[in-house]
Amino acid sequence: WVMRKERIMAEPAAKKRKKFAVQLSSGMKDVGKIKSAIMFATIAQCSGCDAVVYCVQDGADAVIKGKIKEEETLPPGVATFEQRLADALAVGVKFQLCQQVAVNRGLTKEDLIEGAEILGGIHLINYALEYDGMLFF
Repeated sequence: WVMRKERIMAEPAAKKRKKFAVQLSSGMKDVGKIKSAIMFATIAQCSGCDAVVYCVQDGADAVIKGKIKEEETLPPGVATFEQRLADALAVGVKFQLCQQVAVNRGLTKEDLIEGAEILGGIHLINYALEYDGMLFF
């Protein structure tokens, strides 16, 4: 009688990506905060998280096409808003605008940067309750 040992090789389980949200309520009057919010979302996305920037109040400025222009206004080597935004979009950061803000400002999806969504406030509440981390700017 021969005993066989069968070796079961399980495939490594796909590591579940963490969820990270940034609430952005700062607007054109503080572009530095907008750039920081986008930078941290980009870092999170590149670090294995699914990152979203949810814009409320003046944070809507960040997702309105052409609203913020910093090209050629900063010293060489300092990232502009446009560069931060392009980097974030390139790595897959999602941008969302609060539906009530869109209504109050008369904004439609066509007014927004490519890929931005208009979603109800319940999404922000879900992020706060269910996501692994959040920052506020």
